Amino acid sequence: MMTMDGTSTNDPATRGIAPDGRTAGTVLGALRLDGSASVTFRRGYPTDPADLWDAVTKPGRLARWLGPVYGDLVPGGRFELRMGADDSASDQNATGVVQSCDPPRSFAVEWCFPGERPSEVEVRVEPAPASDVGERAVLVLVHTRLETAQAVGYGAGWHTSLDQLADHLAGIAIRDWDARFTELIPAYRAAAAPD
Repeated sequence: MMTMDGTSTNDPATRGIAPDGRTAGTVLGALRLDGSASVTFRRGYPTDPADLWDAVTKPGRLARWLGPVYGDLVPGGRFELRMGADDSASDQNATGVVQSCDPPRSFAVEWCFPGERPSEVEVRVEPAPASDVGERAVLVLVHTRLETAQAVGYGAGWHTSLDQLADHLAGIAIRDWDARFTELIPAYRAAAAPD
């Protein structure tokens, strides 16, 4: 089995997902399915860290690839991310509290989605290693405190959203979220299945 950085592991609680090939570099999403499930992505992008930070923190840019975000985007502030329709009553809105923010390196939020217990999302932006040809910045996204079934869905969901981020950064048409998610979810379900 593979971890997020492409190394082998004998840990049966970690399952890796291969990249879709549309984005540059190696893209692996790691599912951790033991006691407290999680999803981790480490993805390189052909832009500098400042631009990547801007793309994942500025409401105007987030709206282009993830969805409109509203609220007080400072530590302790509440937010609402509208991933479906831009409607405050939508059942596709994530809400939560900004737990920390260290521009231009990292932020963490409490993540509340309708019908789920609160979880946590941490995002880090790092310079890409010199060995990663064509990539200048790396995004690390870790979604923790999940239930196993949630980790599978969030694996495919974050994978889809990070593909959309790649499209945005490349200046190409943003692929359809529903179609891409539908394409990816079988692979995540298979990766989560016991051996």
